[in-house]
Amino acid sequence: MPFADMPLTAGTPLSSGTPLADAGPFEPTSAGLLLPICLLAAAGFVLTLWAWRRTAGRSVLAVLSRTGLLLTCQVLMTATLVLLANKYFVFYQSWNDLFGSDRVNVGVKNVQNSKGQETNPADLIKRTTTDLAPKRKGRTPDPAKDGRVDKLEIRGARSGLDTEAYAYLPPQYFQPQYAKKRLPVTLFMSGGNGPSDDKLAWIKQAKLAEVSLKEAADGRAQPMIFIMLRSYAGLNPAKQPPAGPEATKGLPKTQPVGGGHPTTCLDVPGLRGAQAETFFAQDLPVSLADTYRLPRTRKGWGAVGYGTSGQCAARLAMFHSDRFAAAASIDGNFDLPDGGVGTTARGRHADLYGGSKAFRQDNDLLWRMRNLPQPPIAMLLAAGTGSGRPAQQATEFAGLARPPMKGDKILIDGVPNSLKAWHADLPAIVDWLGAHLQSETPESA
Repeated sequence: MPFADMPLTAGTPLSSGTPLADAGPFEPTSAGLLLPICLLAAAGFVLTLWAWRRTAGRSVLAVLSRTGLLLTCQVLMTATLVLLANKYFVFYQSWNDLFGSDRVNVGVKNVQNSKGQETNPADLIKRTTTDLAPKRKGRTPDPAKDGRVDKLEIRGARSGLDTEAYAYLPPQYFQPQYAKKRLPVTLFMSGGNGPSDDKLAWIKQAKLAEVSLKEAADGRAQPMIFIMLRSYAGLNPAKQPPAGPEATKGLPKTQPVGGGHPTTCLDVPGLRGAQAETFFAQDLPVSLADTYRLPRTRKGWGAVGYGTSGQCAARLAMFHSDRFAAAASIDGNFDLPDGGVGTTARGRHADLYGGSKAFRQDNDLLWRMRNLPQPPIAMLLAAGTGSGRPAQQATEFAGLARPPMKGDKILIDGVPNSLKAWHADLPAIVDWLGAHLQSETPESA
């Protein structure tokens, strides 16, 4: 029976035989063997010194005597050193261990009391169909012609964070000719201030579903799946820890500020519930892949962030290029996030980087662009010409890109300070994504 198919229950032995016993009186690591060998080695050394002059001469007997003394002394000294080394490092605890005849009973102990109920994949995401898809006047809604928007309630199994998101599925997702095709998918994270940082901002302000539908219909972009959600401010610690109620025992009694959500789009040391990067890079893709027909490789995954989420999208692609192949930052800021934004149970500030200068520097994206090898991703930097620092950093970031990374830039006139103001320029961003992400077929997967 293959090991992967072997049933395991608590207390079931993995092999038959006798249990592993403590070292016997004459086992390799026992004092009963070590002490006599050490004494014999010492006696042999003393005997060699005593008999050396007495066996002098050129006769055959004298030569054989001295050779025997040297060999005896060498064997005893070597055996002593080997046994002492084995005693210290415990290479072999018994003679059976040395000669490969030991068979050991091993039992599975300490099984979770909850029997793994909290790891049920069905509990990690809840999907509800909505009426938020693009509508044709006077026509009955049809997913195969209009697409569909689902509401998702997502529970992060690794991060312990929960959030709500909306998934736009294009009409092609429901058409028979695309049944075996895995369409590209992109995370769209809102950000900034006010109504632009809302889980519905991409749908109601940016009209992203309508833009995507039109670009695909006109042949300027391939059909894609969009997952729209709020910035890291929309992540909240789960009511029930993902690994059961015992999982949080002994953890630091610290919480993120700002209503209980993470303070930045990175994993903050020592702050419970501040594992935003883990949620976006691991929990979210796994939950989505269990729910929809999505690409299996990084070539079909992208991330887009607006405002405060612009750096988050870039971070996800740069730090997790094994998952994301392309990212776009819209009006993003690449300044290193401030370090004093968390509070402990006693009201003191918690260092965002755990007091580590190396960790702080490693999270500086512009420093990484200048000093480290760049990942194999495509990056789009978009900003308004009058936005000040976002426009300057978009130009700087794109200018620092070098192979295997590709950097593109879009600067538009004015100061578009909301997702609604970016609506007219979203087609160019959607087209760019369509050109840098790939769908999968059974042959290409």
